[in-house]
Amino acid sequence: MGENIAPKACTGNRNARASRHARVRPLHTAAGFGHHCGDMNTHTPDAAVPRRWPYLTAAFFAMAVVSPYEYAWSSIAPLVSSAHGWSAASVGLIFSLFIVFQSGASFPTGVLRDRIGPRALTIAGGVLSGLGLVALASGSLAMAVVGFGVVGSFGVGIVYSNCINTGNKWYPDKRGLAAGLIAGAFSWGSIPFVIWIRAAATPETYPSILIAIAAIVTAVIVGSGLVMRDPTKGWRPAPAPQPVATGAQANATAIGAAAAGMAPAAPAAGVRAFTVREALSTWQFWVVYAAFVLISSSGLMTIAKIVSFASATGYTALVGTTAAVGLAVTNGLGRPVIGKLADRLGYEITMTMSFTLAGVFLFVMLAAPGPVVFVGAALVALFFWGPLFSLFPALTGHRYGSKNGAAIYGVLYSAKMVGGLWGGWASAVMLERFGFQTTFTIGAVMAIASGALVLVVRRHPPR
Repeated sequence: MGENIAPKACTGNRNARASRHARVRPLHTAAGFGHHCGDMNTHTPDAAVPRRWPYLTAAFFAMAVVSPYEYAWSSIAPLVSSAHGWSAASVGLIFSLFIVFQSGASFPTGVLRDRIGPRALTIAGGVLSGLGLVALASGSLAMAVVGFGVVGSFGVGIVYSNCINTGNKWYPDKRGLAAGLIAGAFSWGSIPFVIWIRAAATPETYPSILIAIAAIVTAVIVGSGLVMRDPTKGWRPAPAPQPVATGAQANATAIGAAAAGMAPAAPAAGVRAFTVREALSTWQFWVVYAAFVLISSSGLMTIAKIVSFASATGYTALVGTTAAVGLAVTNGLGRPVIGKLADRLGYEITMTMSFTLAGVFLFVMLAAPGPVVFVGAALVALFFWGPLFSLFPALTGHRYGSKNGAAIYGVLYSAKMVGGLWGGWASAVMLERFGFQTTFTIGAVMAIASGALVLVVRRHPPR
């Protein structure tokens, strides 16, 4: 989080002339206090106050176009497997490598980004992401493993980390919503690509389509990277005007929150700025890490296997297509919706409710009597699962501060590597031995257990 800025003393009419020509905003320090002084030189004229939306927009579009790596995989995998005779385990390994290297890029990217900013890193990530798709189009298993599973996936991780932390840095007052919108783009962005692939791609034509997608991915991310930058050190947004509550209104609000057992997230200004070492030394970090492993495992398995599950159940190809496109919609929609709710109710309690419901609806999907309930339950489960990618970064900034938030979340995000091993390779092995019912039952239990773990941190926050 930003450092406190000590307001300078007033010095007569030194800047009176400037004050007459520029409407002045009160200085808002990291401690959350404004300092009003009509002629002090620490005031920021409105023209100099940075507009935040261009950086959020750039991050949104970069995140959107890199999404086919994860959310179009269930549509790409059958094509490459059919075209080249690759085994289910080999295809599952490629997806697991994607998760490992995409997640593994987060920590080094976070450390570098806190030092040099997001621009050069985002551009490099865009180039690597495009090269990975070209490698997958080559038809060589070795190229797919190294180029797509390692190099391209690392590029995706660079882009992902930079985009998510752009929301955290520019919107410390709306972390859940900002991270939710950007994380949602990682899901929504795949929709046109999924439709394109499922409508036009065949085992013979998919390479040319992947190369075209690679060109789009590279161009958009490089363009977005040229726009992105971080706020200056110590910057914080000015607080929105708040209505003054009467004593009775304030008491009623406090009593209502207490009765509900929930409290809004405390402002970031009151949070100690943990270093990475300090954050990792708290036991609460590792409880959150375990929760991340469990919930990511559950959803990544569903994303990677939902099309094959529908096919194995005997449903038509239309059901699989509906599930693949629909999960991108609901998965993305849940991120800003639940993220905004978390900004009001508190992050931990919202995570518990969301992850528990994700597990419950996976159980409903398993018991579905027909395709409508099957697809509907899967989409609702992913609606409540997707917010993990907006809630965990928001929780990190809320509990550990924004100053080193990119690096701290980079470590936490590595939990997705373990989730990817389950979602790709391990669940494929489980499916071959025990079938879909047993494998998805384990995934549902993982989601519910994750929600229970987060409650521990709510009761015992790090200090």
